[in-house]
This record gives sequence, C-alpha cells and structure tokens, in this order.
Amino acid sequence: MLSIDSDLGRHLALGEYILETKSIPTQDILSYTKLGESRPPYEWASQVLVATANRIAGLDGVIFFSGLIIAITFFLIYKESVKVSQLPILSIFILLLGLAASSVHWLPRPHLFTFLMLHIWVIQLEKIRKSGHINVWLVGLIIMIWANLHGGFIFGFIVWFAYLAGDVWEKIFSNKQSNMVNLLRIGGISLLASVITPDGWGNWLAVLGNNSSYILQNTSETMSPNFHEVGMFPFLLFLGVTIIIPSISNTKLPVSQVFLMAGMAMASLLVSRNIPLFIISTVPILCGCLKSLNLEGFWLNLEKRINDLQSNLISYWVFIAIVVFSIFMVSKYHSYQITIYEFNPSVFPVHATDWLQENPQTGNMFNEFNWGGYLEYRLFPIQKVFLDSQTDFYGESLMREHVHVISADLGWEDVLNKYQVEWAIINSNSPLASAMERDMNWSHLYQDEVAVVYRKSK
Repeated sequence: MLSIDSDLGRHLALGEYILETKSIPTQDILSYTKLGESRPPYEWASQVLVATANRIAGLDGVIFFSGLIIAITFFLIYKESVKVSQLPILSIFILLLGLAASSVHWLPRPHLFTFLMLHIWVIQLEKIRKSGHINVWLVGLIIMIWANLHGGFIFGFIVWFAYLAGDVWEKIFSNKQSNMVNLLRIGGISLLASVITPDGWGNWLAVLGNNSSYILQNTSETMSPNFHEVGMFPFLLFLGVTIIIPSISNTKLPVSQVFLMAGMAMASLLVSRNIPLFIISTVPILCGCLKSLNLEGFWLNLEKRINDLQSNLISYWVFIAIVVFSIFMVSKYHSYQITIYEFNPSVFPVHATDWLQENPQTGNMFNEFNWGGYLEYRLFPIQKVFLDSQTDFYGESLMREHVHVISADLGWEDVLNKYQVEWAIINSNSPLASAMERDMNWSHLYQDEVAVVYRKSK
C-alpha cells in the first residue's frame, strides 16, 4: 500500500494541520505555485481520521485503519449477499473474485471511504425500491458524511439516477407502481446535504472540474484498464461472471439494478479506479440471481447447513473478535517500537529527505510529480512543493510545464526562472538530472540511488 504513490503523505500533512490548528483550509497551503488559490477540502474528515491513526500508531496504524475499512465494507457486502441468496458458499466465491478484481485500487487514501459509503447507499436505495419507505434524515446524513469524506460522493448521485431511470422505465413499459416521488425527494435532500461542507458548493466544482483529457490520459488510474496486465485478469473474469450468472438464472432483475450494473461497468471500463465501485455495487445483485438456480443434493444441503450455522449474531461477534485481536497485535508491535510499514525507500526519496531535514534548503523547490505528497508529509510546513499528485487542482497548464522541465526539453530553465526555483529534488536517472549536472548554473548537493538534490548557483 505504500509502494505506489505518495497521496497518503498529502492527506497526512493536511490532517495533521487540521488537528494542530483546529481549522479546515479551503485554500491551498501546500504549494507555492498555487498558494492561496481555492482548494476545496472534500476529503478533510478522512484526512483527520488517518492523521489520528498516524498519531496513535504511525504508518502501521494508518495501514491497519485502511485495511479495516476494506474489511468492514466487504464483510457487509458478504452479509447482504447471503441475505439475498441464502447461499453462503457460492456467495463467498463471488465475493473472493470481487476482492481480487477490486484490489487493483486498494491504496491508503480517502477513496476507501467511498467503498463503504457506496455499499450503504445502495442498500438504502434498495430498501426504498422494495418498500417505498424513505428515511429522510438517514438519507441526508449518509450523503453529508460522504461529501466530507471523499469526492466519490458524486457516485451516490449516479446510483440514484440509475434507480430513478429504472423506476421511470418500469412505470412506462410495465405499468408498475412508481417510486418517482420518493426518489425525487431523495435527490433533492441529497443535493442539499452534499453542500453541508466547509466550502459549500466547492466540493462539486472541484469534483466536476477535472475534465482535462491531457491529465486523464496521463494518469494511470484514470486510464482504461489494460487487460494485458496480469492484475486485470480477475476483473475480466468478473465481467464474464456478471454476464453469465443473470443469463442462466431464472431471476428477472429490476431495471434499476440492470442500469446500475451497466453504468458501473461502463465507468470501470473507462476509468480503472472505478473497478472497486463496480464490484461493490454488483456482487449482491449477482448473489441474488443465484437463489433461483436449481441446486440439488449434497451442495444444497451444505449451503443450508452453513447458512443455519452462520447466524447474524455469531458472524458479527466473530468479526468484532478478529478486529479486536488485530488491534491488540498492532498495539503490541507498536509498544516495542517495531515498525511494520514505511514508505518504500526505493520509490520515494526517503534518504534524501533525511538529508534535507538535517540540511534545510531555502527558496522555492522543484520536485518530482509523484514525490510531492511524500515531501509534504516530511517537510511541510517548513517547505512548500512545486506540485503534488492532485492533478485536478494544479491543472493542465502547470502539469505540462512540469513535464517540460522534468524531460529537460528546450527552455526548461525558463520555466524554473518563471517560478523562481532555487533548488530541486529529482530522480537520479531523470533527463533533468543529467541536464543540471552539465549546467554550470546548478550545483550538485546530494545524491543516492533514488534522488539527487541540486541548488542554483549564486
């Protein structure tokens, strides 16, 4: 979880700032290139939670907390799947396939809260579809919490639209009783609840403002899935299962569920980071289709026995016991000052940052794109970054300038002069490092296998 990108560092830096100052910044405080510009804090609650976990048990606490959110989410998905299918063994097989497929985006970031909130939200809409009953306060509370945890709250509205469209379809073509009034009420309540944030409508503007094709096409997680990668095979298999199970089942799916699965599948095929959201919304539906399969003999008896044995009370207590035991083990290790998790020193400038803390540099810094969050984690507030990996905030223009410099393209010095850059921490093997080594205007201060530090000569 700590070997891919440095987003966690940014969240820890901001969470620590909020805890220290008891204030939630709505403007940029992390970079000097965008300092003071509007930066809606749509993840502030998540940042406070991970920073608290970091205070309690360091990065071990953060990773444990992240794993716990994933565990709770898929435990609840399993419980719902067994509830609708009464087939625990087949349900666990589908869930395990879903786990494998969704694990491509298991990172210690606020988006993990969207995993949990999405499942809770779908369950609420399912209850409304079946009973027509609406709990106004609960609906509003879910969206309000979600909107302060992560920008993925927008998927709550995508799911809501799928249920609304399904309701309209069935009213027109099947003449079924409509829930449209209740669904429209939910939409209105949710919209109002989504702006109960430190920056009001800023959350919406930030989430919808990331529409640069250049950024989307040059960020790995916003690209389409690459099915040539081995890690994508479980997702490809899950897509096949999503088509096969409803086809062989005698269950007629509600149109809203069909729209939900189709919409989420499309979203995951367009943007790979949406794969877990597709899995989370689809697993219970597929398990519900299993109920109509003609199972006989030994297998059916085995399913019934396990289902009878696995009462709600027992399974919840087992889950709680496992969590408590895990907390105890993490605490035990932490009490002996044994660290399990750390940022990967072969990916991030761990040793270079150690040197910078002992030899602090003055003036504006230029840094690698994927190191921004890590440098914020280690050096903020003393040092502000050129940029971090929140590309939707920094925008296409600055991203292009960064690529221009890091590639050492003609005129790279002009960009650094524009932003009054005094020193740089960059990859040792980058074209920019080679260019600075040859340039008499830059002095070589530090180097290891990962990072090199240069300073502009006076």
